[in-house]
Amino acid sequence: MENKADKKKIGIVGGGDQSKELLEIFNKSKDVEPVYVVDSDANAPAMSLAMKLGVKTLTKAEMAIKNFSVDLILDAAGSPEISEFLHQNRGDSKIIDVDAAVLFIDIMEENRSKANDQVFTDLSSVRQEIDRNTRDVSKTLHGIEKISNELEVLAINAGIQASRAGEFGKGFAVVAGEVKSTARVARDLAGDIDRVISEISSMSNKIEQSLKKVL
Repeated sequence: MENKADKKKIGIVGGGDQSKELLEIFNKSKDVEPVYVVDSDANAPAMSLAMKLGVKTLTKAEMAIKNFSVDLILDAAGSPEISEFLHQNRGDSKIIDVDAAVLFIDIMEENRSKANDQVFTDLSSVRQEIDRNTRDVSKTLHGIEKISNELEVLAINAGIQASRAGEFGKGFAVVAGEVKSTARVARDLAGDIDRVISEISSMSNKIEQSLKKVL
């Protein structure tokens, strides 16, 4: 269960496009809780988005600082006077410049993209190896099944010939019985291999689904 107490609370001062972009990112994060957006223009992009998301909107930074406690204040106002006010009245809150925040997030997104590319490459290689090995095992399985069938037919024919030989065929009948038993073991083994192939194919399909998510 998600614990709100563990989230970093953020206030955004300035409602421009950069603030809107960051608000969208923060709203999707499990580790961040946007608390308020401040801008003198109630129709500023980030203010409009904040209202849709249920984030508090204010038109004065003084009201935000006075009434809401946050861990971080994102300074996107672009005003030296407001920046000075925030630094003087921030209390325990840390202040981050909007350009620094955007740069940091861009770097994170770039690294995430590189990581996704690497994951895609690794998973693709694993899937190709699984498919190749599965095909090789399938060929071996068909060979085992063929030998098993041939052994069983041979054992049946040997049993018939042994019964015709009467007393002299008893020893041969024992051998025929062992051959038939071996054929059954081979058939059971083929069934086990077939089940393993099915499980491997299922794993390959799951990897394919993961690849689609990475893309």
